Amino acid sequence: MTTLASSAFGAAFRRELAANRLSRFLHAHLSFSFVAGLLPLFTPDDAVDAAPWWALQAVLYCLSLSSVLLGLNSAHGETDEFSMIFTQPAPRWAWLTGKAAALAAVLLPAALLLIVPSALVGGLTVPLAGVAAAAAGLTLALASLGLGLGFWVRDHVRGLLAALGIWFVLLVGTDLLLLSFAGAEWIHRHPAIWTAPLMLNPLDALRVTVLFSIENAAPAGLDSSALARWWIAHGVLWLVPLLFVWTIAGLAAGLAGALRKLDA
Repeated sequence: MTTLASSAFGAAFRRELAANRLSRFLHAHLSFSFVAGLLPLFTPDDAVDAAPWWALQAVLYCLSLSSVLLGLNSAHGETDEFSMIFTQPAPRWAWLTGKAAALAAVLLPAALLLIVPSALVGGLTVPLAGVAAAAAGLTLALASLGLGLGFWVRDHVRGLLAALGIWFVLLVGTDLLLLSFAGAEWIHRHPAIWTAPLMLNPLDALRVTVLFSIENAAPAGLDSSALARWWIAHGVLWLVPLLFVWTIAGLAAGLAGALRKLDA
């Protein structure tokens, strides 16, 4: 079983790397990262100081979506071959892990494009390194989410619509819902209920971590509860396990989807 698993892992890893060479989603992801990394050089302020802000916007509004779509495209890459792949004696978790490892191999270095130009000009700083690490973790978590979604929604069009819907909810849906309840009296009595969804949303968690932990911006009313104050003071400590849990959850969903029966 060990030999079969390692063979399946290696085959899936190599095939995924080869497929990503032609992936338009990966090309878009790399292009967005490269352009976002160059933008701080054209700002009137110091490039090193501006880079974390540019990187944050790029990750929230561009790279997060391309990561989900990259994972979805990876899951749909062998849709027509599921009936052959899933009848092999090798365990499906090894095949799925190989695909996930290949996604990590192309996504994690891409995060460096966000900071390399600024680091070459002004030197590598702790905020720059922190933003790159956070961007790498978030894109990997969302790619895992897209991978898991792709094994459950195997139709290409439906999968694309579902991925766009999930990304929209993560980007603005949670915030809009919380804003609609922000004036309620019971929310003011129990502010932790309002803060918890923000903490569980990886995009909101990244935003708060970059603003209040990496860039040390002064909180404006967010620290109205003990939970929020702890979050602001320990943003990085919270972001790391949160992104890990999202990544594992996406892979677990992908494995569950791969183990279910083939579509008729």
